[in-house]
Amino acid sequence: MGIIYFPYIVILAVLTFVLCQKQDQAKWWAGVVLVFPPILPVVIMKTKFEKSKLLVILFCVTFVIVVGAEAFLFLGKKAEAEDTTPPIIKEVMELNKDVERTTIDIYNASGKLHAVSLAQSRVGDLEKAIEIIGDIRKLVDENHKTIENLIEFIDEHQTYFLRKNLAWVLSIKAFYTDHHVVQQRISQAQYLAAFEVNLKYTFENFDKIMVDLSKQHMMTYDAYYMRYRRAADAFNRFNRKRIAFQNSFVEEHPEVKPFLPGSHHHEPFKFWDKFQF
Repeated sequence: MGIIYFPYIVILAVLTFVLCQKQDQAKWWAGVVLVFPPILPVVIMKTKFEKSKLLVILFCVTFVIVVGAEAFLFLGKKAEAEDTTPPIIKEVMELNKDVERTTIDIYNASGKLHAVSLAQSRVGDLEKAIEIIGDIRKLVDENHKTIENLIEFIDEHQTYFLRKNLAWVLSIKAFYTDHHVVQQRISQAQYLAAFEVNLKYTFENFDKIMVDLSKQHMMTYDAYYMRYRRAADAFNRFNRKRIAFQNSFVEEHPEVKPFLPGSHHHEPFKFWDKFQF
């Protein structure tokens, strides 16, 4: 503390000395101000200077600003001093934030898809759903990439984590590479692909299916829809297994809980209802 405060009170003391000299007051007041600056308003009023009130206001404003700035700098340095987190752990935390961000993005986009499925204004919502699924698939790819980056970083610094008794970091890798989690990611990609194919076929052949009642198109639609339902069933099944695994994993490794997806990311995907022909 003092980068701003000390020069400030020296300036105040010098100005007090000049003011006292002009107003025939004891110059030792400058020393008092140097030791205890809040006494300055009393000194100013004592001199009976014609702009005393203005000087008092100016002092109060500048004093508050200087003290506030010093407090801000002090707290900032204190926080830096208390932050003893190793840079490598900070990097793990940053990489995990990328995983968290993309996971939440997928969850939010899935909520939009579910909202569209509830409305189902036929052609309009089919087109919207196809667009959302395309967005989700991109988000899933990005999420997988962030997980791979996190795992790769942990692998590169595995020796460091073991040497520093930070083996819990390796548990994060163990979670994301476990077959329950991997299988859930695979089934998610299969589900989205099957869903997209089903909706695209329905959108492109909507009149053939709904108006012309073409048996050929209806049979093809049924085949795509059943493929989608099987993929959705599998995804929800693997999702439940992943949830159960994550719960048991957190019980065994509670220190990694902040690094794993929250419970609100565990909801299963809803089925898109088949059209009633």
